[in-house]
Amino acid sequence: EPQYGGHCAWAAAQGERAPGDPAYWRIVDGRLYLNYSAKVQRDWEVDIPGFIGKADALWSRLRVE
Repeated sequence: EPQYGGHCAWAAAQGERAPGDPAYWRIVDGRLYLNYSAKVQRDWEVDIPGFIGKADALWSRLRVE
């Protein structure tokens, strides 16, 4: 099951929700992350651990909005 309910991992790290596209994915430490587009995925790949940390910290607030 994708992280962040299938929402874009990069967007979650920015404090936003955006749909994840299953064409743009990455498995990191056994977890599936989706991104919104190819460009967003390239941006996310610049600092995957940092963006995951930010998204994890923000997700509990984002998922209930």
